[in-house]
Amino acid sequence: MTSARAWSFLAIDGVRQYGGNTGYEDDPSAVYRYDDHVANHLGVQAGDVAIIRSRDVVLGVAIIEKIIEATGQKVRQRCPECQSVDIKSRSSREPRWRCRAGHLFDSPVEDAVSVRTFEAHYGESFKQCAADLTLERLGAAVIRPSDQMSIKEIDLARLEEWLLKDEASRVIVRKFAASLDTQETPGSSQGQLSIIEERRRVLREIAQRRGQARFRSRLVKRYGARCQISMCDFPGLVEAAHIRPYALTSDNSEGNGLLLRSDLHTLFDLGLLAVHPVSLLVALHPDTLSSGYGLFEGVALATNGSGGPDREALLERWEFFQMQSGGAL
Repeated sequence: MTSARAWSFLAIDGVRQYGGNTGYEDDPSAVYRYDDHVANHLGVQAGDVAIIRSRDVVLGVAIIEKIIEATGQKVRQRCPECQSVDIKSRSSREPRWRCRAGHLFDSPVEDAVSVRTFEAHYGESFKQCAADLTLERLGAAVIRPSDQMSIKEIDLARLEEWLLKDEASRVIVRKFAASLDTQETPGSSQGQLSIIEERRRVLREIAQRRGQARFRSRLVKRYGARCQISMCDFPGLVEAAHIRPYALTSDNSEGNGLLLRSDLHTLFDLGLLAVHPVSLLVALHPDTLSSGYGLFEGVALATNGSGGPDREALLERWEFFQMQSGGAL
């Protein structure tokens, strides 16, 4: 599985011009068009998150559904003196055009060039962002800043504070976090609690972590010293698992925990195993069933006569599991 990435797209209603290229017509709420002359054009992939911005405001956030690639022609404009494509139109001064080298001219030289064209479609998931997600805050999340780039990679974790303010954007953040894999490198959320940073942390430390001693002791007292799914009672393999991530909630209560065999704990943290919040039946991602885990599909979670774990916490994990499974379960 390849980790999703997040991008900032500069979009403008009407025709967008960059450098000496005449540009493409944008529809900011549905599709973004670009070509192979644009930096980062090969990095953008289906499943990535896009923050769409104009020159004045942040317009919205979406998950890219598909990339359509083609070939075509576009008009390139150049300085007639030095042939530079780094030119700009001056709306209130004459001559109208100026290149980066300082040459002034009335009209650029135009020629047609062959390009690979790309369309990033995201209309099904596009949502407006909170008003306080400003261009300044978006700019602070750019990983490699450059004023000349219309497509910039961003660290989405730095924007969580504003994206989590409405449910639609919150779903996009959770889907992005669910897509990260074990090769994901840590970002920087500057100390803020972050779904994405927590996901990164889990993936880095999953092979090392054991349940905290007091938390595990409470769960053993409640459920008995065995895995609640496999019934394994070998002490070295049974771990205390948080349902809601501890880094986000600091919740070490019995209701927020399960006792799980170490490999099942890993599957649970990765979103490849879940417990239904109503029936308490175990479900597994289809990819795990051929690896010997099929025998746990549909098994009832053992609760040792107790009320079991917190149902709201299980529901949140169930939703995360469904995202990992493509919403098919």
